Amino acid sequence: MDSDEGPWFLDPLSWLGLSQGALIWLAMSLFISPKIAWISFACGGLIGFFIWLTALGYQRFTVARFTLYGIALNGILSLISGWLAFG
Repeated sequence: MDSDEGPWFLDPLSWLGLSQGALIWLAMSLFISPKIAWISFACGGLIGFFIWLTALGYQRFTVARFTLYGIALNGILSLISGWLAFG
């Protein structure tokens, strides 16, 4: 944990990094189709990458770590949608 930060679950930026990809996937699943939501990884991965770079630039390592977890979560959800679409 960063020395100037409290617990991660009280940090809204950590929540943003963790949930951004899953929220993009959820929005695509609800408004378009779960079979098409596999493409959300392109958006979630790119947005997550820039959040990760920004967090590293400001030396917010907890936010950077949870952003990587969020990108991984988005990847898992996208794989499930890809399995539905192409499987």
